[in-house]
Formats: sequence, structure tokens, C-alpha cells
Amino acid sequence: MPPLTDRYPLPVLKDSPGAGASGARGDDERPRAWRSLEEWHGSPELARAAEREFPPGAAEPPRGLDRRRFLQLAGTTAALAGLAACKQPAEKVMPYTYQPPDVTPGVPNAYATAWTPEGYAMGLVVTSWEGRPTKVEGNPDHPASLGATNHLAQALAVDLYDTTRVRGVKLRGALRSFKTYLEEQVVHARRLDANGGEGLWFLLEPSSSPTRRELLERIRQRFPRARVETYAAVSRDNVYEGARLAFGRPLETRVRYDEARVVLSLDADFLTRGPFAVREAREFIRSRVPERERMSRLYVAESHFSVTGMNADHRLRMRPSEVERFARAVLGELARTHGLAGLERYRELELGWPERAREVRAVAADLARNGARSVVVAGERQPPRVHAVAHVLNAALGSQGKLTTHHEPGVDGVRSGPEVLRELAEAASAGRVDTLVVTAFDPLSTAPVGVTLEAALSKVPNSVYLAFREDGTAKKSAWVLPAAHVLETWGDARALDGTVSILQPLIQPLFQGLTELDVLSPFAGVADQTPYQLVKNFWARQRGGAGLAFEDTWEQWLAVGTLPGTETPAYAATVDAGAVEASIRGFTHKPSQGLELNLVPGYKVHDGRYFHNAWLQELPDPLTMLAWGNAALMSPRTAERLKLEARDKVKLTLRGRWVEAPVYVLPGHADDTVTLELGWGREWLDDGDEPVTLGVNAYLLRHVDAPWFAEGLQVEKAEGRGRYATSQDHWSMHGREIAIQDSLETFEKKKSDYLKHLKGPVETLYEPFKYGEPYQWAMAVDLNRCIGCGACTVACQAENNIPVVGREQVERGREMHWLRVDRYFEGTPDAPHAIPQPMMCQHCEAAPCEYVCPVNATVHSDEGLNEMVYNRCIGTRYCSNNCPYKVRRFNYLDYRPKVSELEKLRANPDVTVRSRGVMEKCTYCVQRIERARIEARRERRPIDTEALQSACAQVCPTEAIVFGSLHAQESEVARRHRDARHYAVLHELGTRPRTAYLARIKNPNPELEHG
Repeated sequence: MPPLTDRYPLPVLKDSPGAGASGARGDDERPRAWRSLEEWHGSPELARAAEREFPPGAAEPPRGLDRRRFLQLAGTTAALAGLAACKQPAEKVMPYTYQPPDVTPGVPNAYATAWTPEGYAMGLVVTSWEGRPTKVEGNPDHPASLGATNHLAQALAVDLYDTTRVRGVKLRGALRSFKTYLEEQVVHARRLDANGGEGLWFLLEPSSSPTRRELLERIRQRFPRARVETYAAVSRDNVYEGARLAFGRPLETRVRYDEARVVLSLDADFLTRGPFAVREAREFIRSRVPERERMSRLYVAESHFSVTGMNADHRLRMRPSEVERFARAVLGELARTHGLAGLERYRELELGWPERAREVRAVAADLARNGARSVVVAGERQPPRVHAVAHVLNAALGSQGKLTTHHEPGVDGVRSGPEVLRELAEAASAGRVDTLVVTAFDPLSTAPVGVTLEAALSKVPNSVYLAFREDGTAKKSAWVLPAAHVLETWGDARALDGTVSILQPLIQPLFQGLTELDVLSPFAGVADQTPYQLVKNFWARQRGGAGLAFEDTWEQWLAVGTLPGTETPAYAATVDAGAVEASIRGFTHKPSQGLELNLVPGYKVHDGRYFHNAWLQELPDPLTMLAWGNAALMSPRTAERLKLEARDKVKLTLRGRWVEAPVYVLPGHADDTVTLELGWGREWLDDGDEPVTLGVNAYLLRHVDAPWFAEGLQVEKAEGRGRYATSQDHWSMHGREIAIQDSLETFEKKKSDYLKHLKGPVETLYEPFKYGEPYQWAMAVDLNRCIGCGACTVACQAENNIPVVGREQVERGREMHWLRVDRYFEGTPDAPHAIPQPMMCQHCEAAPCEYVCPVNATVHSDEGLNEMVYNRCIGTRYCSNNCPYKVRRFNYLDYRPKVSELEKLRANPDVTVRSRGVMEKCTYCVQRIERARIEARRERRPIDTEALQSACAQVCPTEAIVFGSLHAQESEVARRHRDARHYAVLHELGTRPRTAYLARIKNPNPELEHG
């Protein structure tokens, strides 16, 4: 039957005045936003896919079933489910013989603890249900989190309840007791006493724990000839060595981005990487208020598209090896043209870059113009000389001591890079290592090319490895100890500013997990003490000894999560300009030949330690939107020159070593550079399933002398097509004004009637319903604050029991995330601007989904919520078809059988676990609203709408998302709904969404913007 549009001229959406490009509303100067190169080039295949109700393959039944058989099985499943509901579940009920005073069944408790990414503490508050931790939040009293977290912290509960963890102490594969291990290590340690610990090596994870530091001091005193080293595949060696070059000693640098007016990032992804990234992201966004005198400007020089680059006013794409040349050129320009004090010795050096002269002049002039309100930061992948140049520039600009302060490193050891593994391998191969104790993450699998650690490890008579999973190092170690999860751990750690937090467990170790303190205690002579005793006794000695007063103080520390007065003072550092000059003179820039390989830490898997986390695997990458794997990233020009297309399989060869990877063509990527993420290429372990390798192991191309980037890469097209899952083309928006970005100049010019066509009342045949209830729930998303990190997506998944669907289902467009972060591009594919936009159910007051549901499963509440009644839903999917925002998710399959009994412990009991054939979507965290309502009724007071937060609003590092009631006129959500930048997505449809968006504003430099 031909479509109705062939017989009648129906006014379909794409022909409506508001559905086209922005030019239809008079905003001709705003470029068209696009999501992929296929959309940019107007791919016919993509156009056909956009016309479908669902992405290709999403509505198909499982493989091997025709529609009739699929419906028969679905009906049988429903009937059996009804029968099962009549039976009493077979389970043992164990009542409390003594109920803890702070535990009430059905009422969650919150406990303060901390997590130690990169060795430094990030304060957490963890929700626990009867001793079962389920949800992680930031500690508002902790300087590193300020009440927020990131995507990695939100997924911690997945690792806690992971069934693939190491279980029990093992000696060469055979189970042993921890008591046996302790006895043998105590005896072994006594034998090592005779020669001062000769042949004893410790390879530890970087840590800022004061208690661990004391244990290591005891070990060094007992075994003066022992080697104590730290190792991390993603190390901060360049940071410390750069400070040593500039100041004569390794130091950490703390930056006050909220006070900066101009920031130059030299390959520094400071919004998502680093021990203070959550705090620094919030401080940076505070400087982005779209007002002429308050809005900062960000320049980013980088090769791959990072989250920080996505938020730059000017992103200067270049090869990774060229970032140093750019830094030296800016230094030379500031010395010669602007004559900054302290840079006289650099005036005669040849530091220019003729091909980039215009950009260098503009950046240098902006830095000089803002002086002490300017700051230069260098990324951890750049060599020490770049960090030293940044310190020199900050000192000359006057920002050192004002915007930047320097602190003694809180971590043990400031050398933890691949050079450590090379020395260990050489010593072990020569038979000089008798005992090796490893707590660092999987050094065998992350070792660079040429470091034969596997062969060396086999020659160590007594090797001990604290392992979370059976990884490569565990398979080659004699003793394998089960590592405790951070939520099972007693310990302590410092934040970057020195603030100490106590790590307290929320649950007993599920698999007899041990901490690093457990492993070190036999060698320190305190094997009879538990980690709890070690930590508590250490701080009792620091605070004047044990007693009743200390017990009260200890309880207060545990409740708050921080120890007051433990911040470390800033170090008064002075730049050694002569040493930096000598280093610059000794460096000769050589033009890069051929292609460069660019290695970056995995955004979701880091160095590989989070590879087995399903929530992180399914989270789309902020820029590529890839899930369940990595790919070889390259620019459109490079792909065209090499005659490559997306998903082509290529062979990447560097110094005789090679890997095969699928091609991903990323707009904005530097030319003649191929980027690979580290941490992939491991086997995905799942109970009952065959292991499958996800992604490409980039460590196979990593070298000791070039841990991050190297020239000489060869790229050849291989046979076949590569495979990866990406969500970037799902749910097309047909080129309409969705994610809006403008310049500060344009916004100020049009402020009085800015985006007036996307706000205000819309003509309707019906009188809008007048809401009279005291609470009118709403949300506001400020795109100017959103950095696109994706933490909100994982937080929503953790809060609402959203299932993981797997790689194949993501490829079919069946991802279940209630909240997605779309990524749009503006401009040309070579140098586009990126725009992130969180998109969830808009809770429309005139919701198109409600009047098409035949069973009234989706209804509207008198408080403005668009509600889903799961028991009514029969799976017609009419609501999803009629939703213009494409934010509804349908359970095509029953994902519950794949969830083990252990993994069920992480579920939020306040939220229903949905079954197959049910539609679901964002509820504005209605369970939190109802719990707040119960508390308010119990205390006979109104709901505190300011304190009530949805999961996405609570996690957001930059406070881009806010939630509350519109009837509270002074609330932040009401204020944003009145902001001049606010608009309604698809306003022309008259859906009247309760979620308002605020346009994204850039502050470009006129010298670069207009040539």
C-alpha cells in the first residue's frame, strides 16, 4: 500500500516551518549541526535509516526466529511468568537476631569513604541498603569531589559485585588459607633479614596513604637493600620531571581555573584527567559565565579530540610531537614581541613556527593582555620540557602563586613509568630478584615492547601478586591474593591538597579480599595487625595517643569523611630559568616523517583496570560514541589520502610490531596521526559464555622511549571489515535546532529576544492544564556548563537498574540508557566545534506519547511528571514512535537471566526491575521524590525541593543539570527556566517540555575567528 503522503499533501514534520535548519528562523549565521560524516555528506543510506521508526535491526526478532514463532514464545513467557507469580519464592529468610541500631529495613544509610584514582583520594558518600552498597555519590565536604563524581566512580558497584573476581588465596593455582600465606611470608622475611633484603622487590600501585608510607619506612629500615618502586601504565612521571627541571624538585601543580581569564592547554585534558579533575572542571565552568567581563577563554593544542578540546573556544589541532614546538613558539613570541620580564634569555633563541605564526601571535597576545589572569597547563603525556616551559610562562605572566600553587607530591615515589619495569625485568632475568611483591595493576600485560617481564617473572622464586581478576600477571605469579574492592577496604589517602580521608568498608570482603596493607604487613613486622588497626593506630599516634577523646574524634572523621587541618601548605617554588633554557637549547626539532602513532589512556577503561566493567563498556565515548571496543582514529583527510573508509580493517606497524584495528574517521582529528586508546584488547570474561576479545591491544605498539607517541607508523589496508558498536547515528534529529551554540558577541547582540522562536506559548486548540499542586517538578540543562563527560549516563543507570544489553544489541540500536549524551559538530569536518547535549525524557505537558497508548500505560501526574505504569504496558511501542525526542527504551529481550545472584545485590530496591516487552524511560527519579515526600510527611514539613536532586543532577561535576520545583521561584531550576539563553527543544511541536535547555556560548578570539 502506498504511503498516504503519495495520495494526500499531508504536512509532515520535515516540511513544517520549524523543522528545518536554523535558517528558517532567521538565524542564518548559525551553522548547521551534524552528528557524523555520513550526515555531513548527506549519505542516502543514512537518510533512509532516519525515515525508519527505529534504527536498522532494532525491531527485528532474535536471530533464528520468524515473527510468528517470536510471538508464540513471547506469549508463552508471559503465561509462565503469571504462573510463577502465584508461587511463593523459594528462599531462606534469616531475621536479625540483633538488629544494628543504625539499620532499618527499607531505609538506606549513607557512609563517607574515599576512592583513590591515580593514588590520590576522591571523597565519596555511598548509599547502603542493609549492608549492601548500591550507589556512589561525591562527598560535598571533600575538596576533590565537592559532592560530584565522574563516570568511573559511578560504576564502582559493578566491580564490587563482579563474579569474575579472584576468589581465595592461591599458590600456583591451588587454594591456600591467608594464614598459611602469612606464616610462609613471615618465615621468608626472616631469611631475608640476613642480607638486608637483597633480592627483595616491591612493585606497588602509586598511593598517597600515610599509613602505607609508614609501613614502607619500616620495610626500608628492616631491609635497607630492598627495592621499593611504584608503577602505573598511565604515570605522572612527566609532570614530576617537568617540575624538577623548572624548580629543581618534583612538585604537583594546583590551578585555580575559576580565577583565570585565559587558559592555554598544551595537550592537557584537565576537565576529565588528573587527581583534581572533578573540582577543576567545576572551577573552570564557573569562569564561563556568558558575560563580557566574566567569561574566560580556552585554547587547546592537541591531536586527538579530548573532552577539554570539545569545550575549547579555539582548538588547535596538531600532531602530538608538535605540541612542544607550539609551546616553544608561544614562549618565543612572548619574549620577543611582548618583552615579559623573566623571558629575556629566550629572545635570541630560534623558537618560531612560521606555519602557525598567526595562531602563535594571537594566543601570545591574549596571554600577555591578561597577564596574571592567564595560565598555561601541560598534559601528562607531553615530555618534561613542555611542563617546564609552562612553569616558565606562568612565572613570567605573574600567575604563579596566584592562579597556580605548587605542592609536595602526596604519592609515594614520583617515578612510576615503564622505565621501572625495564629495570625489574633486567634484575629478574639476571637472577637478582628472590622475592617480588606486586600490587600495581597487571604490569605484565601493560609492559612496553622490549620489556620481557613474562620471562623474567618465571625466574623469580617467590612472587606475590595482589590481583582483582585473573589477568596476565596473575597467571605467571606464584602467590595470587584476592584484592579487596575499595568499598571493602580500610585505609587512608590524601587528596592533591593534602586533605586526608579515611577509607572505610561498607561490606565485608565478598571473596576474602585483602588490602595492600595486608600484603605489606608481614614484611614490616606487623602481620598480627589488621588494616583497621594499622590505620587507626597510626592516626592515634599522630593525634596524641588513643583514649576516649580520640575515639570520639575517630567517629567524627568517619562520619564526615575528612580529617580537618591535614591540608599541606603550598611550596614557594622559584623557576630555574637557566636550566630550562639549557634544555630548550639542547632540543632540536626535526620535522616528523610519515605518520605518527598517538597513544592515549582509555577514557572508560583507563589502563585496562576497568575493562571488565559492563556499565563503562556500554557507555558511549564522548567524542566517537564508541561502545564495547576501541578503533584506530584518524582525520578525514588522512583517511582520504590512505584510501580508507570507516570500519576498514588496517594493519598498524611500528618498529616491526603490528596490530590490526578498524578505522574510525573522527572529524577534528589531527592529520597524519593515528590514535589508539590503551587498555583494550583483553578477553571479556562472562560466566557461561566463551571469552571474546574486545578492542585492540595498543600496548603491543608502546615502547619505553616513546610511551605516548612515536613517528614512523605504517598503515596498510588489511582484509575484511572491522567491527565496533557506535550510537552516533541512532535517533536522527533531521537537522532541526536541537543543540544550540553561539558566540558571546552574537548572544550579547540578541540578548533581549534571543531564541524567542524557541520559547513561549504555542498555538493550541485546547486550553493548557493549569497545575495547582505545590510541587511542579522540572529540570534545566545548561549546555554552557555541560562538558560531555557522560557521568550522568552512568549515574542514571546505577540509580534506575538499567540493564546492560551488550555489543550486538548496541549495534542494532537497542541501547537502554534513559539518559544519553548526544554529540553534535558544527563547522567543517577538518576543524569542527563539538557540542554535547544530555537528552532524556522531557516530561512534556502535552506529551505526544500519552494519547497514543492504548492501555494508558504512560500518563501525566498533577505534579507535571510523565509517568510509566509498567504493569499496563503491552509493548506496542506507539509511544516511542510518537516521541519526537526518541528517549524511550524498549526491552526487546529479557536481560534478567544474565544477571547473577551476586550482581543483583547492586540493584536499587526503590526501582522496579523491568521485564521483556516493557517500555521504559527517564522518570525524573520519581523514587527520590516519593522518598523525600515520605520523609517530609513524617517530619510534618514541606519537601525541601532545593535538597532534592535527581541522580544526573547530583553527579554532574559542573552542575550543568539542575532539578527542582518551578513553584519555588527562587530555586535554581526556576531561575534557569527564566534565563535569556533558555529554549525548548522542538518548541514548534507544542509539547511544552518541563526540561529547559540553555544555549552554549563560546568566547572566540576575534583575531582568530575573523582572520
